[in-house]
Amino acid sequence: MNNLGIAITFRLSRELFVRNMMARYRNSLLGYLWLILSPLVLAGVWIFLKRTGNFQIQEASIPYGPYVVTGVFLWQGFSRQLNCSLAQLSASRHLFSKYQFPWEAIVLAAWAESFVEFAISMCVLIVVLRLTGLGSLMSILSSLPLIAFLLLLGSGIGLLAAPIGLLYEDIGQGIVLGMQLLFFLVPIVYPTPTEGIGLLVVEWNPVAVLLVTARETLLTGKVSMPVHAIMSSLTAVVLAILALGFLRLARTHIAERVS
Repeated sequence: MNNLGIAITFRLSRELFVRNMMARYRNSLLGYLWLILSPLVLAGVWIFLKRTGNFQIQEASIPYGPYVVTGVFLWQGFSRQLNCSLAQLSASRHLFSKYQFPWEAIVLAAWAESFVEFAISMCVLIVVLRLTGLGSLMSILSSLPLIAFLLLLGSGIGLLAAPIGLLYEDIGQGIVLGMQLLFFLVPIVYPTPTEGIGLLVVEWNPVAVLLVTARETLLTGKVSMPVHAIMSSLTAVVLAILALGFLRLARTHIAERVS
């Protein structure tokens, strides 16, 4: 792609992003409050279960409320980034017949839209954390690269599956099932295991590594798995690059099949 093509792609992605952001909550009474309500309700369920005694969990150095709320907010951001590529490409099928239209613009607009929504929800969370005495300015700034790589990992995984998902609806159903399983394989509502197979599952799971280290850095300013965090960050970059290349290679075949 030459410089002109790149400029056109970014211009189209900006126009799509603005259009989508203006239209998404046009007919919604609560609007962007849904970005905060959804993770808060999910986190509230787990906090309630713990307080009733039906859900036993080992106490950690961080109060359980901020711990699980932060984890759920980060998980929602990752999940939104993973699903946005397939959703936006599916909604833009009418553009596939236009051969010169850059599909990358659709993807970049979807990524930007999900990122802005996540940023809005995280700003609210950070304000609440600061009011409760958690999350210093330095720890917040230190967590931003890890949070960015977590979102990039979700973007890469989602885009890698999107071309196949446009051809077979089973991929979308499989993603839903996989995300439900992954939720319980990532220490979102329970402490990070310190030994055994549970620790191995976390250490070899880039999603778990980036979410855990991002939350640790945000709340305490410390990172327990620096080497694994670096490896997972590199994995996120490589996946995103491969996914964009795969979309470019597969677009001709997809356009013929879905048009």
